[in-house]
Amino acid sequence: MTLSNFAWTDKSSLKWFILLPTGHEGPYSLESLIKKKISLDSKIWAEGLTGPVLLRIAIERSNPALEIREDEIPPLPPLPEESENEIKSHPTFSKDIAPASSKLKKNGVFVTVALLVFIIALREWVSLNEEFSFKRPGRMNPKTYEKVLGDFSFKGWSERPFFKEYVPADLSQIWLVTSSFQHCQIEASFQSVDEKLLSVKSEKIIFKSNSELRNHVIEFSKFDFQSGVKIIPGLYEMDLKASKCQWSSFVSKLGNLFKRPMASYMTRMKVVLYHQGSGEFNRVLTKLVQKKIQLELKNQNQEELFWQDLQQKLQTLLAISLQIEQLMIDFLQTPNSNFNSRLKLMVDKYTKNQGRFLTDFVVANEKYFVELQLSGIEKMEQKRLYEGVVKSISKSIGLETMRILEELQASKDPKRKYLNETILKIKKNFSIIKNGINKKIIQMTEDRVK
Repeated sequence: MTLSNFAWTDKSSLKWFILLPTGHEGPYSLESLIKKKISLDSKIWAEGLTGPVLLRIAIERSNPALEIREDEIPPLPPLPEESENEIKSHPTFSKDIAPASSKLKKNGVFVTVALLVFIIALREWVSLNEEFSFKRPGRMNPKTYEKVLGDFSFKGWSERPFFKEYVPADLSQIWLVTSSFQHCQIEASFQSVDEKLLSVKSEKIIFKSNSELRNHVIEFSKFDFQSGVKIIPGLYEMDLKASKCQWSSFVSKLGNLFKRPMASYMTRMKVVLYHQGSGEFNRVLTKLVQKKIQLELKNQNQEELFWQDLQQKLQTLLAISLQIEQLMIDFLQTPNSNFNSRLKLMVDKYTKNQGRFLTDFVVANEKYFVELQLSGIEKMEQKRLYEGVVKSISKSIGLETMRILEELQASKDPKRKYLNETILKIKKNFSIIKNGINKKIIQMTEDRVK
């Protein structure tokens, strides 16, 4: 800076400005600046100078004999702050004001770098937590717990829920596990799939349960049954409704950059409720299906054999009734000689043949139906009715025969008229029995087709 033209600036000129880090103040005369008693090292500037000068230099050049004691100068009071744009737009702004802006820029760079380092460190800390782990539920055995850990791994903080099912051997709980980091309220309904239960009988199991998704696990332990009374191992269709969903921890929130999960969602999936897993379930189910086919064939054979046997029994009773009827009619149509001796021979013949047969027939029929019930054949109640039919017809034949024989034994050398009347009575009563048997044969044929 040159001060060759400094002489023209005098103490009374109003051309001086005080330069401050926060702005500028002025204009003042040099005399006014001296009276303000500011620091002699304060920077001032006047129009015509190429740069600022110290107040001390300005005083010496203006009046070298003038001296001011620095200890008499009080501190300069603070001035109102002005924005950086206002300072730059002011006509008295000089290059010496720029360092303040540079300092602010340097501070901004420092803050930016520090924030970047913090973000990187925070991301590193979050990455250290990128793993799938959960606390074993109290009722889950260690073997199942180890299997769950082997089935799942970390797939991302925003992984959508996908559930895999696990159950104990007694089916007292159902665990649904997911790698998603969410906490939700859960409602679920289960319905067995037709022909996919590990049961010989065809059953329908429907139940509901409520729980919550926490620490990667949903645990169902209370079941409301709409059909059935207990869970049977097998394949089920599950409808699951989740609500009030949120990230399960602060770490998962950071991992998702505070992006919220879906507040609610619904899903439908098939689950295998079998403690040995889906692979073993399919093997057991295949064997069970084969067993069912064998049982069905056996049942069909038993069914066919039952109807064939029943028809044979009814036809046998029809034949027995005809034999007994003809036996008594033949006896009564024989000329009336040695009546009592011939009656005794006829009764002995009946007792030895038809009478004993009817007794054995009823006993064998009762034993057959006991074995039939133990075989597990279907529609057993209907078949029990036919057991009663066979027993009732057998009893009717025997009672009617005994009643006629007792009447003949009490007649004591009866007349031909009485014998002819007895023949008509036998034909009438046995006709009623035979017609009843024929009706049951027709009914049996209809029931067999159903």
